Order: sequence, then C-alpha cells, then structure tokens
Amino acid sequence: MVNDISRIGETVLSIIGGVSGLIMGMIFIGFFFDSFYYFMGPDYFYLMFGALSLSGGVIGVVCGVIFKYHVKIASILAIIASVLCLAGGIVIFGVVGFVLLLVAGILGFVKK
Repeated sequence: MVNDISRIGETVLSIIGGVSGLIMGMIFIGFFFDSFYYFMGPDYFYLMFGALSLSGGVIGVVCGVIFKYHVKIASILAIIASVLCLAGGIVIFGVVGFVLLLVAGILGFVKK
C-alpha cells in the first residue's frame, strides 16, 4: 500500500547515509588488504569494522528503496543500519552515515 505522504526526505537521507557507510566499509576493507600485503600479517580489526560498515550501508540503501512502501519496517532498518555504521566507521564517514540514517529512521516514525 502506497502512503499519500511524500517520503522523499527519508529516502534521500537513507540512500546518502547508506552510500557513506558503503564507502567507509570499502576503505576499511582496503586497509585490511593493505596491511595484509605490506606488513606480512592481516589485521582483522579493519576487516571486522569494514564488514559492519558495509552491512550498515547495504541496509541503508535498501531502506531508501523501500521507504515508500513499508515505512515502519524501513524506519526500524534505518535505525539498525545507523548503529552498524557508527560501530563500523570510527572516523568521519561513520558518523555521517550514523546521523543521516538515524534522522531518516526517526522521520519515518514521526511523520504521519
């Protein structure tokens, strides 16, 4: 069922937050492979945080796609993705993804 209220804001915020989470995940996984080749041993710290950021980014982009049809589910998923992006991205991209996805999730619950 399609709602009459426009969900453009939530959609844009969650897609931008998801893309920033994806970028942060790719950067961390790149650091993992860089440490693997140059320092003769993998640093699983980067791989773990990269996987968290990638999963938060993918969930964030999926939320942006389904916000028009399933608002409550997308809002819950956006809040979960924001926590994953915050846990996965320690530097600035993780905080940006966290804030954008959290705002999108809260807006999804607040808008009637």
